[in-house]
Amino acid sequence: MSNLLQNVALVSQTNAVPFSEISTVAAALAKQASRDFGPIWGVNSTVQAFDALEKVPVDYWPVIILDHLDDPTAGGYHQTKDGEPFSVVLASEFPLAASHETLEMLADPFGNRKIAGSPPVGAPAPVSGFDRVTYLVEVCDPCEADQFAYEVNGVKVSDFITPHYYDPTVAAGVRYSFSGAIKKPHEVLEGGYVSFGNPVNGHWYQIVVESGVENLRDLGALNLSGRSVREAIDDLDRKARNKQGKKKPATRAMAAAAGYEASSKGRAKAYREAIEKL
Repeated sequence: MSNLLQNVALVSQTNAVPFSEISTVAAALAKQASRDFGPIWGVNSTVQAFDALEKVPVDYWPVIILDHLDDPTAGGYHQTKDGEPFSVVLASEFPLAASHETLEMLADPFGNRKIAGSPPVGAPAPVSGFDRVTYLVEVCDPCEADQFAYEVNGVKVSDFITPHYYDPTVAAGVRYSFSGAIKKPHEVLEGGYVSFGNPVNGHWYQIVVESGVENLRDLGALNLSGRSVREAIDDLDRKARNKQGKKKPATRAMAAAAGYEASSKGRAKAYREAIEKL
């Protein structure tokens, strides 16, 4: 496990979620991160509750709970223009979305972590013809649906994949998600998805499972324009869903930008400005 401590702040900007509940959930997420997630992913972390953005220390990544967003698809992972990660979740999705975003920030705080592997088994053409793909590390997406969640201290938290999810072949006695619901590498459960790219041409795809049907979504080539891979993927994913007449779940993200100052108050101002743009 890494000796570098990664800090997450859970902070509410809505009266719908009182600070007492934020504190209870933060304690559960801290236990999940240290007991369940940390030993598997090699992450040393803390999760603490704060009652205002201005009180969040500068070395903490905030998960911010809001009443609503003008665009309800905008919940999830964001970065300021200077690359500082933070997440926004809706009160209606709390606390499960907070667990999801906390774990994904701990695994890949800057949205660019990729792992090479074989294409998903059974994927249709053209993916079936690829020798290798690069998976974006989003540890909750393949098993993100409520039905695969589990409880910590009575709080519902998200299931997550293990590093063995990226193994080339299935093996006996190997756990591919914490709950054990995922039974083999690259599997996507009902209501989940996995994102991956063709390293030859930079074209990206997703395998999405809806109503028991596994579908391939063609996201196209990435245009980062200063964004992380995760932000660019989220943007392409949102456009693909809009073409299909489907809204993106509130636990995912779109890109945001804001100024940054090296102080708690400066960061709070940056986050508030970013939220106003959503």
